[in-house]
Amino acid sequence: MATTLTAGLTATGMSGTAAAATRSTPAAAASAMAPAQRAIDPGALNLGYWMESNKDILGERPLNRIVMPGSHDAGSWSVTDRTGFCEKDGDVDKAKLSSSITASVSVAQISPIAEQLNNGSRYLDLRVCKQNGRWFTHHAGAMGGLFHDPVTGGRGELDEIAAWIRGHPDEIVTIELRTPAADTENTEALELLRQAVGVERFADEDQLSPTSTYNQFMAAGANVVLLDYRNTNTTKWAWSGSELEDRNSYASGATWQQIANALAVTVIEGSDTKVVRWLSQRTIAKNDVALRGNGGDPAKFFKLQGVVDTMPLLGTAGASVLKKGWNWKPDGLPYLLYLAREHNTAMLERLEGGLWGHTDIANNTNIVMIDWVDMGGRRADGTVIGTGDMSRAIIANNTAPVRPGTLVSTERQADGNWSAVQAVPGAYSSAEFSGSERVATAMPNGDLQFVAYGEDKRLYHNTRRADGSWAGWARANDDEFDKRFAGGPLAITSTPNGDAHMLAIDQEGYLNHNIRRADATWQGWGRVVGGDKGGYQAKDMAITSMPNGIVKVAAFGQDGGLRMAERWSNGSWDVQVFPWRTLPGVGAETFAGKDLSITGTQDNTVHIAAVGNDNRLYHMIQNARREFSPWAALDTTPGDPMRGSAVAMTALRDGSVQVAGVGIDGNTYHSIRAADGRWSVFGAVRGLYGNGLGATGLSITALPNGSTYLLAGAR
Repeated sequence: MATTLTAGLTATGMSGTAAAATRSTPAAAASAMAPAQRAIDPGALNLGYWMESNKDILGERPLNRIVMPGSHDAGSWSVTDRTGFCEKDGDVDKAKLSSSITASVSVAQISPIAEQLNNGSRYLDLRVCKQNGRWFTHHAGAMGGLFHDPVTGGRGELDEIAAWIRGHPDEIVTIELRTPAADTENTEALELLRQAVGVERFADEDQLSPTSTYNQFMAAGANVVLLDYRNTNTTKWAWSGSELEDRNSYASGATWQQIANALAVTVIEGSDTKVVRWLSQRTIAKNDVALRGNGGDPAKFFKLQGVVDTMPLLGTAGASVLKKGWNWKPDGLPYLLYLAREHNTAMLERLEGGLWGHTDIANNTNIVMIDWVDMGGRRADGTVIGTGDMSRAIIANNTAPVRPGTLVSTERQADGNWSAVQAVPGAYSSAEFSGSERVATAMPNGDLQFVAYGEDKRLYHNTRRADGSWAGWARANDDEFDKRFAGGPLAITSTPNGDAHMLAIDQEGYLNHNIRRADATWQGWGRVVGGDKGGYQAKDMAITSMPNGIVKVAAFGQDGGLRMAERWSNGSWDVQVFPWRTLPGVGAETFAGKDLSITGTQDNTVHIAAVGNDNRLYHMIQNARREFSPWAALDTTPGDPMRGSAVAMTALRDGSVQVAGVGIDGNTYHSIRAADGRWSVFGAVRGLYGNGLGATGLSITALPNGSTYLLAGAR
């Protein structure tokens, strides 16, 4: 496929072609690779110091792009049916109807807050209530344990939180503090926290923001972000609660009918399982939309509400208590923790199993707020969930792998250094673009044009402008044409006048040609003429333009044979006069193979690379007089043939040609053929975290500044 690729390499060392006429001593190493970033190993995490121990990964990342566990109702661990009620809480009257039921649906954590921090939490949903001069934690009207006692000076949980933060200066803790009402007590609570922890540790919003990096927070000596939920404080160290959004990820607002249905299931069937599953599915569906939509404010913190709405539980828990006794606890747990265990297990499956554990989700995730941060239990497959496994899975998403099929890219600069691999922005506000075939070409002005099939089998076009900005993906066809093509091979090239020529194979196997003109208008698709009922049927193809405006096309016909055609600068095709030209094979009348690439140099030489049916990579040249050299098999080392699944080539202005290929190991390799015919050693192109760049197909194109752009479909 044109500047796409489908043939590859097996090793990092390579000589040149097998032909003595073109082979010489290899040039110096092909390229210097970008420094490798390591992946976070969840099994090796020290959860009490996970930010500090991963500074090399997190240091230059904005705080609102660091994936971190968070504690929902962090202080509710101490709620019991005997700790009383917060009289100022708006839910206190309902809470007093039954202290047992209230406690059962109010306990969201099982361990003290300092222990939650030790188990990885870096966000605290902290709710405190002042009663009779003393401060307590609370949730849903139920009172928790002592938070601060200014009356007697006794130690409360505030002191433990402050001590933990002071003892972990390289761990940034975000605290969303709220009191039952926005009055002077809210301001008092903020000041209590600030004085206990230490004034100097609080982030100044005039100097830092959610988009400030971890290193910037550390340079400022700030490891606490205090969010004022009630927005009563105007100081620089208490940030507005509006800096935090949940993007509608909380599945609240259950209807009374839904609640009644949940209650009926419990009473009639004597089981809570269906209710638990229903609540969890509602929440996860909301989470999926928020995570994939990427529709939030990039300047704010994002709190994924990974918790269930307790409203439908009131009737369910009440019915269960009435049926089974006031002290009933499913599996010995307060009802909310029982629910959290079931829900967290479903979330963990997504985090560990790939549904949420890929870059398209991780790059759009910040705080994952959950109940029971240090939960244990068993996964769906029966394996044990250890204390901290939820946190480990969340933190590991800071170095999540790329989802297979995602378009990723890297650039080789003119000095030989490679940029870090990045995902190509997606369509319709998606973080990444996933699909099947994909190709790119560099334009004379430094833009890059892309065509790719999305997961919906529709053809899309995009432009990355020379300044690095993106035009955005747009449909290249209407529905009628997309039905004709639906995911076949693609090829693209640019001509000196700024046009982009592209090829696609329709569902009947015919080769089609289109032009996106320099003025951004489209010529429209038309079949390339040939001997097959007015068109040419092909299995795969490649395209390149020459300095004189001629476009060269190479294609494997339906019989597998490789043939060439030309589109002249006046718009006519040579195959309107002459038949497609058959290329001789290696020890055979016709070359047959699986994939190919074609590129043209400034002296009007055409280079062709192809993967033969023997999986070996071959190279040949057509000179300016349209004479072909023999095929030469490329080797990894002399006598060791190179085999693979994909290949792509591009020509630079200095007469050199760069080749990228996917080896039999599924990883990407790169080499350079100098203008004098010498080949450099093939080197592995790094993907994420120092691993090989796994790919199913490639496209490579040379930019006017001497760099080359490599586009891959992630494996």
